[in-house]
Formats: sequence, structure tokens, C-alpha cells
Amino acid sequence: MHAGPATSPEQTPARDSGRRRILARTRFDFWLDALLLLAYTLAYSLGFTGIAVHEWLGVALGAVLLVHLTLHWDWVVRTTRKLLGRGGRDRLIWLVNLALLISMTLCILSGVLISEVALEQLGLRPPGGPFWNQMHGTTATITLILVPIHAALRWRWIAGVARQLVTTRRAR
Repeated sequence: MHAGPATSPEQTPARDSGRRRILARTRFDFWLDALLLLAYTLAYSLGFTGIAVHEWLGVALGAVLLVHLTLHWDWVVRTTRKLLGRGGRDRLIWLVNLALLISMTLCILSGVLISEVALEQLGLRPPGGPFWNQMHGTTATITLILVPIHAALRWRWIAGVARQLVTTRRAR
């Protein structure tokens, strides 16, 4: 969920002897997104992590997802307001982001409700049940489909920031 082209001076990369310098916020967004992707990939790999790590990663993903959404709330509001007058790519990105938000939220919520380890370690007994198990499996699969679509739609931003990070590091 990135704002795309910068519109304010705080968002516009400054020129530094002909090279574009990456703002701290852009760098933070990039690494937060990379961390989200890594954590999601690990959490989805239940056979690799085991149930306890899977559950704690899911809880952490929920917290980081809230931070991510909070950081990009201005984009959500701005894009939603303009959505009726726009079409094409902006509308598609917005719809994929909304679907991803709903899917991940339901996946994390249902994961908490079927927790076998994490919540019990906190002294809580989640209700569980077949409905929540099915919801968790379905939303995990939907999220697995939406994450690469989300990344593909933002690929220019991802590649541009990655290129700037490499170029900046080489210049130092």
C-alpha cells in the first residue's frame, strides 16, 4: 500500500549530487514490507516452523499489519476519495489491497481463535472449532494468492527503491 508518486516535499527524494537520495520513510517502508513478506512466508511454512512459531509469527504479523496500515492510512483515505473518478490501475491496486487486508485480517483472527499453543501460554482458551479451522485455511490460501499480486502491482516501486538502496550503498 504505497502512495505511488510523491506529492509533498517530505516525500520527494532530494537530489544529492545528481543521485536520488532515499528518504528514511521510504527506506523504512521498504524494509517493513520486506519483513512482512518474510514473516508471512515463514508463518505459511507450518511444516518448517512448527505450530508454536507459526502462531507467534501470526500474532506478530497482526501487529505489524496494523503498523503498516497506520503508516499508509493517508494513502487509503486519499485513494478511496479519488477512486470514483479514477479507473484502471489505481482502482485495481485499491481493490487488491482491500481484499488482502480483509483476507489477512480474517486469517489472523481465525488463527488466534484456533490457537493451540500461543494463547494457552498466555492463559487463554480460544474457542476453536471446525468453522474457524476452515476459515483459517481458506483465508490463508486467498492471502497466498493475493500477496504476489500485491507485490506485482507495486513492482515498479519495489524495484526503484531496491535500485536506489544498492546505488546509495555503492556510493558510500
